[in-house]
Amino acid sequence: MAEQEVLSMILVMGVTGAGKSYFINKLAGTDIVKTGSTLDPCTAKCEAVPVEIGRSKVLLVDTPGFDDSVRSDSEILTEISRLLSAQYQGGVSLKGVIYLHRITDIRYAGSQVKTLNIFKKICGDLALTNVLLVSTRWHEVDEAEGASREQQLREKFWAYMLGHGSTMARFYGNRDSAIGIASQLVSKRSIILELQRELVEEGKTLKQTAAGSFVNDDLTELKAQHEAELKEIEQLRQTLRDNDRAMKRQVQLDWQREQQILQTAQEDQERLKINIAAQVRAEIEQKQEKKKRSGLWKSIPLLPMLLGIVEMFVGIPPGSTSLLTSWLSGSGLTESISQFFDNF
Repeated sequence: MAEQEVLSMILVMGVTGAGKSYFINKLAGTDIVKTGSTLDPCTAKCEAVPVEIGRSKVLLVDTPGFDDSVRSDSEILTEISRLLSAQYQGGVSLKGVIYLHRITDIRYAGSQVKTLNIFKKICGDLALTNVLLVSTRWHEVDEAEGASREQQLREKFWAYMLGHGSTMARFYGNRDSAIGIASQLVSKRSIILELQRELVEEGKTLKQTAAGSFVNDDLTELKAQHEAELKEIEQLRQTLRDNDRAMKRQVQLDWQREQQILQTAQEDQERLKINIAAQVRAEIEQKQEKKKRSGLWKSIPLLPMLLGIVEMFVGIPPGSTSLLTSWLSGSGLTESISQFFDNF
């Protein structure tokens, strides 16, 4: 393996409940990341899970869905952007993206369309050759029904990406199936996503990128909607009588709720104005300078150094420590991965 590909990364994306965490656990051969039986999100933040596919050392990144019921699209996009900026600037090879979709879904819901649109803007046309569009939960449908929905995906929702080089695959819920899917990306050349090109090479703020602009437009529409509702509440307040206390209390609660939504939307838009790549670069350089002063930077082998940089921007599940420690050992370090990260 070429030295620049001593460590590779694959992103796993999709809506909440598509089976991202389940897929990663099957590929890892053990339950490392939390999975859920409901449509509530079980991936709160990005997590990197180490796996070995053939002779390749790969970090699978479990990402939250953009339809998260707790975190905003702005928060999630910022987190993914920070990780992708660190991966690119740190020299970790990005092999591609696996996008999961439930074959059990009868129709493509609004949240799925939105997530797919953001996903396409993150990737950009040039990177679509390294995108696998994977349908899940095949055990819950019969072959004819699943094939019919698969055909609809091929001809409608995924047609553009397939036309630009993406590949469709089925995940049958077992480890062999997961390995077969991921192996298709490991053998490919590394890619640069459009979001990375915009952030790192062109120095854009998140709002200026295609994905960030899309999220910002949604926030602008949301603000306009709730500003209109707030105006209606204000008009209603003017008409209430002094002795109508119950209605006044309810109106006050409605007013406070709308104000909170507007404030959150404004904060989300402010977040998109950050120069993510510059922020990440400064954090990495600060870490490098600290290590250089201690005389340790040059003594760190390449693989552990890359792991240390990635760990600054993504969570590492506790169940991953054994394999990561063995990777360190193979690089000549005797400390555990936990000790390494604590000292990095």
